Amino acid sequence: MEFRALGPVVVIRDGEQVDLGSHRQKAVIALLLVHHGQVLSTDRILDELWGDESEGKLNALRVYVSRLRATLDPDRTRGEQSVLETVGSGYRLNVDAGEFDVEAFERRAAVGRSLLSSDPAAAAIELRAALDRWHGTAFEDYADEEFAHFESVRLGDARVDALEDRIQADLACGLDGEVVSELELLRQQHPLRERLVEYQALALYRSGRAAEALRAIGRFRRHVGDELGIEPSPRLLRLEEHILLHDEKIQSRRPAPELSGAKRPATNPFKGLRAFGTNDAAMFFGRDALTAEILRNLGRGQRLVALVGASGSGKSSVVRAGLIPALTKGASAGSARWLVASMMPGAHPFAELDAALLRSTMDAPASLGEQLREGDAGLLGAALRILPSDDSHLVLIIDQFEELFTLVDDKAVRDRFLSNLVTAVGDPHRRISVVITVRADFYAHQLSHPEFGARLGAGIVNVTQLTAEELEAAALRPAEEQGVSFEPALLGQLIADVGNQPGALPLFQYALTELFDRRTGDVLSAASYRAMGGLDGALQRRASDLYDEFDEQQQEAARQLCLRLV
Repeated sequence: MEFRALGPVVVIRDGEQVDLGSHRQKAVIALLLVHHGQVLSTDRILDELWGDESEGKLNALRVYVSRLRATLDPDRTRGEQSVLETVGSGYRLNVDAGEFDVEAFERRAAVGRSLLSSDPAAAAIELRAALDRWHGTAFEDYADEEFAHFESVRLGDARVDALEDRIQADLACGLDGEVVSELELLRQQHPLRERLVEYQALALYRSGRAAEALRAIGRFRRHVGDELGIEPSPRLLRLEEHILLHDEKIQSRRPAPELSGAKRPATNPFKGLRAFGTNDAAMFFGRDALTAEILRNLGRGQRLVALVGASGSGKSSVVRAGLIPALTKGASAGSARWLVASMMPGAHPFAELDAALLRSTMDAPASLGEQLREGDAGLLGAALRILPSDDSHLVLIIDQFEELFTLVDDKAVRDRFLSNLVTAVGDPHRRISVVITVRADFYAHQLSHPEFGARLGAGIVNVTQLTAEELEAAALRPAEEQGVSFEPALLGQLIADVGNQPGALPLFQYALTELFDRRTGDVLSAASYRAMGGLDGALQRRASDLYDEFDEQQQEAARQLCLRLV
């Protein structure tokens, strides 16, 4: 005999559906299935099914039980125990686990879930078999009644959990395109299930539809954030960042062509005082030679590369907008398949390292903290855990490496971090490369760790000032992308003013930003440059304007802040 509750409440005997009688009579079976394996007292059953109704309800229950026994056990002999058995002053359904579809579903779903990481194909088979048990809403006839409502909701959630597990297994088996349509429907049915959004975005991205993947994540973020005030999980944010970082079409996107002769509005392509990021690769010019030198070092097998230069020389911009996009586009042999993790040490370098490694892959575990605590080999162990195959590679980029000495107070933590880097780059399987950027005035600090210092020599890349040709490219090319030009005299004056000033690149970018906003039509003019005070005057003028907007108390606070900074 088979008892079903994953849909309408049904009993099947010898392949035929058993007539369980009236709605309330069948409710006795439904109630006992909700509490499968438990003895329910007569008073409990009467209270659940009849509530405050009093007259004749005990006799009605006895009649129902008698009829149900005759229906369920038509061949039962006198004295033989019925499947609907009496236990003391109550009743229990004596149903084996294999005869109840709820237990069969939960058992096979659990087996499938346990196989997800080791054998996704087998997991998918088990999960499909579990889901095949469903024929509608759990306890469908009674889902709105109080005695069955909670169990119906619980099982409904378990069904979606199993669906998500099955989709996870399908994605692990490479069935990305096959699940896209199903995921769209499921996401509409369950808009708050973040896991469905994650899998939908992942399937779309792997199917070459990165823009749609980002839109799916964006819709979910707006829904749960703006409307419900809920923050998406770090895992979903890592997936979004991964797509933005690694999708070649997004990285190389240019402004859309003009339509019907209409002139598109120009947007400011310059960065002011901000460093370039990975999303700025399309507007990053002038550092091709430096990027190529870094790639040559990695290509010839150098496992530790150090970009050393003055503050403001553009080290961060090179790795973010030059190196990382170049790697994801395959500029070095096989690099399109490499994992790229980027971080700054901060005050807690191992926590930052954990977060960076997790961001680098869409198949990351919840945490790598356990591996990172494994002495000097923690980084190596964590990297091997996230790398997908024996021939894969990880590039770890550590920007502003000097923070390891300025922000980390515990020397033991600093030394352990440096030792982890030494172990990782020294691994004979050559699975990990490390690229650091460090201010020239902090170079000597790294030599305090002899093993790390010994690794630096061959991989040092000096970040010098841009040449006149590189400065010209950094100014002209972004402007041209927006349909804007320079007066000839202006560009020459700008490059002459930069000269060999240390740290002048931020001033150069800031002046370009101000000039773009002050342009006349589509031309950046020398008159605007003179009016704003030239290269040095642009920032000073802006600072003075902001300072003049402060009241007396704010101006005193600004003076104290600036004094403390120097």
